[in-house]
Amino acid sequence: MQLSLIPAIFIFFGILSIAYSLTLLFYFAKQKNRAIENCALGAFLLGTAGIITVFRTELHTLISYVGANALAFLAYQYFNYSLINLIGEQPNLKPSFLRNLTVFTLYSLGLYATGILFNPGYQTIYVCLAMVYVTTESGFLSLKAFKKNGIDLVKVYGILFFATALLWGGRIVLVMLDIATIAFDTNIINTVIFIALFLLGIFRYMIFPIFLLKIAENEKEKLLIDSLVWANKTAATGALSASIAHELNQPLGAVQINSEFMKLQLSNGRFDEALLKDLAEKIVQDNLRAGSIIQSLRSIFNEDQPNANAIDLGDIVQSVLQITNPELSRRNIHVKLRLASKTICKINAPEIQQVLLNLLNNAIHALASVERADKEITIEIARVKDGATITISDNGPGISPERKEKIFELASSGKRSGMGLGLWLCKQIVTRNKGTITYEDIPTGGAQFSIRLPGEVS
Repeated sequence: MQLSLIPAIFIFFGILSIAYSLTLLFYFAKQKNRAIENCALGAFLLGTAGIITVFRTELHTLISYVGANALAFLAYQYFNYSLINLIGEQPNLKPSFLRNLTVFTLYSLGLYATGILFNPGYQTIYVCLAMVYVTTESGFLSLKAFKKNGIDLVKVYGILFFATALLWGGRIVLVMLDIATIAFDTNIINTVIFIALFLLGIFRYMIFPIFLLKIAENEKEKLLIDSLVWANKTAATGALSASIAHELNQPLGAVQINSEFMKLQLSNGRFDEALLKDLAEKIVQDNLRAGSIIQSLRSIFNEDQPNANAIDLGDIVQSVLQITNPELSRRNIHVKLRLASKTICKINAPEIQQVLLNLLNNAIHALASVERADKEITIEIARVKDGATITISDNGPGISPERKEKIFELASSGKRSGMGLGLWLCKQIVTRNKGTITYEDIPTGGAQFSIRLPGEVS
C-alpha cells in the first residue's frame, strides 16, 4: 500500500499517541491518578483509531471508518473525563465498560445509518459535528480547571481544544463546498487542516504532563502552607500567652471575689437588693470580658471556618486587639484606630486575623526596643474600588535598607520577623485570599504594611 501525505501523518500520529499513553502511565505510575489514567487511555484510543483509519482498503468499512471514528470520539470523551478529574468535583470518575460500549454503539449506528440514508459527505459532517461538540466541551472543562488551579498552561490546553473544534468546523465547510469529502482527499486546505489537527494534538500531549506536575507542586505547596499556618498560630498566640493569661485572670479573679462576697452576704442573711444587683452586674461584665478574649482566641484557631466569607474588616481588627491589648498595655503602646464603617470583604477570616496578629506582634517587638514615651501603632481601614485596605504602621525604628528588598522572602530574618515564619507566611496567606501586601517606610520614622483585600464594600 503506497501512502500519501495524510495517511502517513495518521500513522505517525497514531504511533506517537500510543507511545505517549504508555509513557504517561509509566512516568506517573506511582501516583495512581485517575486523571492520568483517563488521559492515557484517551491517547491510546485516539492513536489506535488513527492507525485503523489508514487501512481503508484492507479492512471492512465498518471497522476502518465507522469503528475508528467511534474510537476517536470515545478517546475525546476520556480526555474530558481526565479534565473532570482535575477539576476535583469527581476526582475518581471513570467511565464503565457498559457506558463505553453504549457510546461506541450509538455513535457507530448513527454514523452507519447516515451512510446508508445519505452520501459520504453527510457521514463526514456527522463525524465533524461530533468532534466539534466533544472538543468544545474539552475547552470549557479546561477553562473550568484553570479557574480552580490558576495555572496558565491549563488555559492554553483549553485554547488548543477550541482551536481543534474550529478545524473540525473547517472540515464541515469543505464538505459543504464540495472541496474535500473524505479525510484523505488531497486538497491543499484539507491537508493543512489535518496537519494542524495533529500539531495541536502533539502540543496538547506536551502540555498535559507539565501542568500535571505544576498542579502536584501547587498541592504540595498548599499543604505546606496549611501546616505552617497552623504552626504559626501557635507561635503567635504562644508569644502572648503570659499577657493573655494575666488578662484572663483579672476578670476571672473579680468574678471569684464578687461571687464569694455575694455568697457571704446571703449566708449572713443580709439581703441588700441594690448591693446584690451591683455584684451580679459586675459578675456578668467580667464574664463577658473573659468570654470575648476566649472567643477571639477560638476564632483564630477555628478550622471549621469557610474558605471565604463576607465579613467586616473592623470586626477582625477588634478581635485581634482583644488578644494583643494586654501586651500593648504592658509595653505602654497606644493604638490609634481609623476604621471605615462596613468594610465588607470576602476572605478567610481566621487567616486574615493571623496576618494582623503577626503584623501587630512585629510592631510591638519593634517598639519594645525603643526608648520613647509616645510609642504608637496606627491601624487604618479604608475603602477602595472593589475592596478595602488595612494599614498597620508604627513609629518604631523601621526596617533596615538591606532587608527591604527581601522582606517577604522565606529566608528573611530580623527582629521585625520574630514571630514564626513572619512576613513570608503573611504574604502567602494574603495572596491566597486574592489580596496583596506591601511595605513602605514612614518619612517620620517607622514601618508601614498595607494589605489590600477584594470584596463587596458597601
